[in-house]
Amino acid sequence: MNTIAIALSDERLLKLQKVANDLNVSIEELVLIGIENLLAQEEVYSQNTTQNILKINAGISPEIVDKFYALASDWEKEVAGLSSTAQMSQHPAYQEIINMGVKIVPLLLSELQKSPLYWLSALSAITGENPIKPEQRGRVKQMALAWIEWGRNQGYAIEENV
Repeated sequence: MNTIAIALSDERLLKLQKVANDLNVSIEELVLIGIENLLAQEEVYSQNTTQNILKINAGISPEIVDKFYALASDWEKEVAGLSSTAQMSQHPAYQEIINMGVKIVPLLLSELQKSPLYWLSALSAITGENPIKPEQRGRVKQMALAWIEWGRNQGYAIEENV
């Protein structure tokens, strides 16, 4: 076990304490969650800041995050040659992602900005919602934006793609 000392301004420490209290965890646990998420998602979030990663995944256990990204990676590799999104969504890894339930909605909404088409049916299957307006159908970016707006209206913190 190694120890790391981190110097924080009073303002940052107060903010960190507030987030930790809101999530009912210690500051140490919150920092470890953030570090584990960063390590697990190094490639996915390479352009995001540490602060935004913590905001997106606060409250999602590192095990859930790891499982989601492992399944998503396996799924992407195995369906790479398919052109049918219907077939892609029937893949066992995709179905397992859906079975993870509402706890991964923030991850799906965040991923939707990078891969708009792939996560639409998972979001619908998990939430039972369909925020896509008739005039948006068939327009992948607009469909994704409808879901992202829905997510924000539901109170999910969604990282802006940089």
